[in-house]
Formats: sequence, structure tokens, C-alpha cells
Amino acid sequence: MQIKTNSIRLTLILFSLTLGSSSQAINLANVKIDSVKKDQTQTELNTLFSLKKGNGLKSWGFTAGPVLQFGQLGFEQGVNFAIHVNNQWSFGAGVLGNIRGGDDRNMPTSSKPRQSFSGFQVEYTPKPNSLIHVSFPLMIGAIRSEDPNNIYNSNLKMGAPAPINWDGDFDDDHRMFNRGPAAFGIQPGVSLELNVFKYAKLFGAVNYRFAAGQNSNADMKGVSGQIGLKLGVFDRPFKAKTSPKK
Repeated sequence: MQIKTNSIRLTLILFSLTLGSSSQAINLANVKIDSVKKDQTQTELNTLFSLKKGNGLKSWGFTAGPVLQFGQLGFEQGVNFAIHVNNQWSFGAGVLGNIRGGDDRNMPTSSKPRQSFSGFQVEYTPKPNSLIHVSFPLMIGAIRSEDPNNIYNSNLKMGAPAPINWDGDFDDDHRMFNRGPAAFGIQPGVSLELNVFKYAKLFGAVNYRFAAGQNSNADMKGVSGQIGLKLGVFDRPFKAKTSPKK
């Protein structure tokens, strides 16, 4: 009986010691964790674009200009608008097309159906301050072919009798693409630019236009060349430079 009582006492003592050790260990762990949180620096969020001082938006610009395109897609003309960021990136919109008036005799001819291409543009220029430099434009948008039932597609000449179903609207020629087949277009390219003066750049480019979608066809795709102008401001700082204190 005495042995049993001693065993019970020994068990209780060991259990108490175990609980005490565990409590002490937990307290030490909490103190250690708390100290680590207080002493270590907070980790920062890593992002693709940083807006820290000196790494954010530094300059802006705005340009517009005419563009002529030629090649497998036929002769096209258009205009581009762009906002420039940090003198290397530009974001804007443009339109290209061989939209012509009723009298086509003075315009270049092509076996390709007439079409328009309009959409958003992004362009990257690694070294814009060099006299001659390279840039990489990309245009994404909609390709539209002319309506095959347009009155001018039947070689209507000035002074000839109009078709019976003609509504008398001469502007219909400029809206013919809104009723023709449409497709999704992507046109990447490589451009060579010349800084003519502070407010103008002259460029020539080589592009390839891809077309996708149910109405896309071979006439919407092809290699083309471009020449054009960019007129405007290119590298205006967001904040005016302050003169150093004397």
C-alpha cells in the first residue's frame, strides 16, 4: 500500500514538473516571437512598376501626325494620336484606310478590297534622344472591309445616273466600312525615327498585319511599309526645375 502511495505521489510530482516546463517554454516562445516582430523590418510589396520618388512618372508629351501605308494591303492613309510617358512609352489611337471620295481616278489603285483599320496603339522607344533611333509600335483594333453593295463599287462615275436604290447621301462612301465584314486585327512593327527638331519626328516603319475572327480573310493580312510624322511635345517634366539656393 505504501509503494502504491509513493508511486502516485511520484507521478503527481512528475506531472507538475512537466506542466511547469511546458508553461515556461510557451512563455519563452511568445517573448521570442514578439521580439522578432518588433526588431525585424517590414517586408515591402514588390511590383512591376514602382512609384517611388525618382522611379515614377517623370515626363509627358502629346503628338499627332499623318501616316501613309503601302504594300500588300494596298495604299492607305491615316492619322495617329499619342500620349508620351517618360519619353520612352506612348499610348494612343490611330486609324488607317483607303477611304476615298466618289472620284477615284486620282488615287492609287489596288487589287485588294478597300478596308480600314482603327484601334489602340502602344509604342516603346529605348533611346528616344538619339538623332536616329528605333521604336517598336503595336496597333490592336478592328479591320473593316468595304460593303460590296456600295454604289461606288459599281464604278459609278461623276455625272452618271445614280442607282434606283441610292438615297442621295454622298457621305455614304465614308461610312461603307461600318456595314462591311469586320475582323480583329493586330499590327506589330519596327520603326526607324529621325529627330527633325524639338517638336517633330519623321519615321519609316515595316509592319505585318494579322487578322482573326469569323470574317477574316487573306486580303486583311500582309506586310506593309509606313512613312509618317509625329508633331507635338515629347519630354515635358511634370514639375518645373527649381533653381538652387544661393
